Amino acid sequence: MSMTRLLLTMGLSLVCTIQVQATGAVKDINLKKFVGRWYPLLLASNDLESNSAAFIHSIDVKVNSLIFYFTLRTNRECKQVAVFANKLENNKYKLRYPGNNILYVEDADPNDYLLIYTTNKIHGRETKGVELYSRQKGETVNQEIKKKFEEMYKSYGIKKENVLDLTKTDPCERSLE
Repeated sequence: MSMTRLLLTMGLSLVCTIQVQATGAVKDINLKKFVGRWYPLLLASNDLESNSAAFIHSIDVKVNSLIFYFTLRTNRECKQVAVFANKLENNKYKLRYPGNNILYVEDADPNDYLLIYTTNKIHGRETKGVELYSRQKGETVNQEIKKKFEEMYKSYGIKKENVLDLTKTDPCERSLE
């Protein structure tokens, strides 16, 4: 009987761990430390068209909300858009932007990198994205963080060919200078 309980406990622990990963519920992060400029390194999406369409270039904090400054690329033009986000729980934010947009801060070091997972549900279609940012322009993160990025996009069913490496090319870089 005790072996059955042990196996059940281990199984439930595994399910809880998987649920935490899937919802972005990491330790609560003080996002005031994340204010400022961020540089996109790697973007992965289940929708190739959206993969290079939007990325964060800076973050600001206001009372009860965050402001993500996105660079949007449409018709070969880049423009900057401020998007407010309300905290839902731990490191989960609802973006005030068309569709049902949720952003999860999955892992981060305010002086080094930011790893996020996003979902957007609009017009009966869901787009999932995993994004890795750095504080330093053109900087690559250590292999451990890059491996987390790879494991994460694979866990959400995103293919390797849907990964865009912006350390080699950033179509909107000049618009942010």
